[in-house]
Amino acid sequence: MKSELTIEAIEARKKEIDLEIIALREEADQLDVALKVFKRFAAPSIEKQGEDDNKLGPARPAGVPTLYEMTYTVIRDAESRGKVGLTSREIIDAIAKQYWPGLKRQQVLPSIYTFAKQGRLNKSEDGRFRTPAALKNNSTSDDAEAE
Repeated sequence: MKSELTIEAIEARKKEIDLEIIALREEADQLDVALKVFKRFAAPSIEKQGEDDNKLGPARPAGVPTLYEMTYTVIRDAESRGKVGLTSREIIDAIAKQYWPGLKRQQVLPSIYTFAKQGRLNKSEDGRFRTPAALKNNSTSDDAEAE
């Protein structure tokens, strides 16, 4: 009996942490937007501090998969761990960690959005990218629940 209570407590805490992570990521995305606005309208002396932001990171390392394969893999891995897709920030962070150290958003973000426009990835209304298979699985489970 005691182990059940401990398991429930751990699961409850894990759920709390997951919610906090989601909230923090959303806040980080909002702060990125705020920084872009401030940099656009900032005095020239402040803009000089952020000159490196416009520089690209290193070229794609030799031997790594294509950008689409890397993107698909990190999203699929997250979905297999129970996440409902990834934000663009999460995708880029995962690619940088696994395949491409020093990767900058501006190097790959337009291509990731193109994958979604082409239907190779799905982008949900909440801004998360998902694999097409995940979308089919969710709609199938939603249909089954409706019956």
